[in-house]
Amino acid sequence: MIHEYDACLKCTVCEMHCPVLRVAPEFPGPKNGGPGLARLRAAGEVVELDHLDLCLGCRTCDTVCPSGIRPAELVNAPKVAQVSRRGLPLREWVLTHTYLFGPLAVRMPGLVNGVLANGPIRWTMEKVLHIDRHKPMPKYANHSFREWFRRRRSPWQDRPAPNGRVVYFHGCSVQYMEPHIGRHVVEVLEHNGFEVVLPPQKCCGLPLIANGDLKSAAGNGRYNVQHLREWAAQGVPIVVSSTSCSLTLKHDYPGLLGLDGAGAVAEQVYDLFEFLMACHEQGLLRTDFRPIRERLPYHQPCHQRAQAIGLPAVELLNLIPGVEAWNLDAGCCGSAGTYGFKEEKYGVSMRVGQAMADALRASGASRAVSDCETCRWQIEYQAGMQAVHPVSVLWGAYGLGDRKGT
Repeated sequence: MIHEYDACLKCTVCEMHCPVLRVAPEFPGPKNGGPGLARLRAAGEVVELDHLDLCLGCRTCDTVCPSGIRPAELVNAPKVAQVSRRGLPLREWVLTHTYLFGPLAVRMPGLVNGVLANGPIRWTMEKVLHIDRHKPMPKYANHSFREWFRRRRSPWQDRPAPNGRVVYFHGCSVQYMEPHIGRHVVEVLEHNGFEVVLPPQKCCGLPLIANGDLKSAAGNGRYNVQHLREWAAQGVPIVVSSTSCSLTLKHDYPGLLGLDGAGAVAEQVYDLFEFLMACHEQGLLRTDFRPIRERLPYHQPCHQRAQAIGLPAVELLNLIPGVEAWNLDAGCCGSAGTYGFKEEKYGVSMRVGQAMADALRASGASRAVSDCETCRWQIEYQAGMQAVHPVSVLWGAYGLGDRKGT
């Protein structure tokens, strides 16, 4: 029987590009911890590798592998097997189910954010849950994105949108922590002649996948596919503003999780700036930008790079008069979703992100741009620099913040 890992050439390209191996030599690495370990286990050997869970899940190894192997999936397999036997540990359950706390948190954000920033409480969380006390928790907003969406009036409410409809998959951070980004996405799309549709949706499931709970991730995925497939069947684009969510919908639903109908949905999924670039190439994107004199370093999220879609955000930002945007190209931020919040991984996370932080501080820019929420949070924490989603820059350049009632 031929297995995927048999294609491994032992070329070590994955190890040369692994951000964890650069700072934590105790990590077995994607070659030994991926196809190497899989071969041994297939031969019946009982092998346990220490520190295998130091993998960030950045999928850089998947991206660079010349044989098309997915080492990250193989590295995660022992964790998946353990969770299937024992269930998620309490800490991992808490970190992967923040969307369950969101509806309550946005009702009392002052209290919740205050509690999560309280020193003694964070010390207790570290001792009991092993959630590192130094890493700031993301702050909840005072309303959810979908609340804002329901209250507003679309410019295409009473007439057909000239460029048709798009479905927006907003994800958890936009829903509960960064609703302003969802607003910017919606208003930029509407400015360009699209009617935005919001089907019911759950967390994409990537935090669950990263922590080994494929069963729960598949449950979320089936729900999302059920509510997206009717739009995909009509050829309606599904636009996603979080690069981690878009990667999950495109690749993990039909691949890793093998969900029925996920392939047809994945064919219609676009990362937001991938979609906007396609609009620009078709002559559909408005370029009535106001000049903005600013240098903007762009941090490319690992999960954006894994989609092999180029750097559409950089290209589009450079259409704005006065903007100089460039790819920082300083490696992984180290946050990796829930990874950087874990006590035993906090140090590795910070060492991985140090090159990025140093490059940002040396750039002379006043703010950075990145499409991934956890990358932005890490930039603000480690580099001490404001980080915004690139769509917020477009939104400002379009002058959409000047509209009455926004």
